[in-house]
Amino acid sequence: MAYLKPGAVEVRSTDYPALELRDGPGVARGNVGRVCRHGVILKVLASNICGSDQHMVRGRTTAPEGLVLGHEITGEIVERGPDVEYLSTGDIVSVPFNIACDRCRNRKEGATGICLHVNPARPGAAYGYVDMGGWVGGQAQYVMVPYADFNLLRFPDPDQAREKLLGHRPLTARPRRP
Repeated sequence: MAYLKPGAVEVRSTDYPALELRDGPGVARGNVGRVCRHGVILKVLASNICGSDQHMVRGRTTAPEGLVLGHEITGEIVERGPDVEYLSTGDIVSVPFNIACDRCRNRKEGATGICLHVNPARPGAAYGYVDMGGWVGGQAQYVMVPYADFNLLRFPDPDQAREKLLGHRPLTARPRRP
């Protein structure tokens, strides 16, 4: 789902992501070519529409045309970088809206929402949001998530998570209330 202009979004085809941030709408120049050996590629199972997405769609920001929206993602890991230690292909994970490196001073002080390393323009970064480093959003089939070991929360039972998320459970009749 890409932002076009105030009041207009469009479903667009995008390239399969790489473990490198490519140039594109809203990608900070300092992040173009950033290799993410510590990242994963997710097949998106769900992505929320947040109030901050509405700010862009309603024209309250300087979002560029073509910016892929969406954060607060749930997905399945389909590819992982060589530096990912604690997650595996097939894991179902939840992705918070902000991106943090797990290495900077702010993380050590508990301020992961204002990471110093993931946005060259200013502290703090997010997926699919204007001026937040250019990390591509989750309103897509696939998304790259950097610093996966720190940024992702793994569901302990992937089958159960998939069933609950996608509703692949048999329906059971509920008694009607009087």
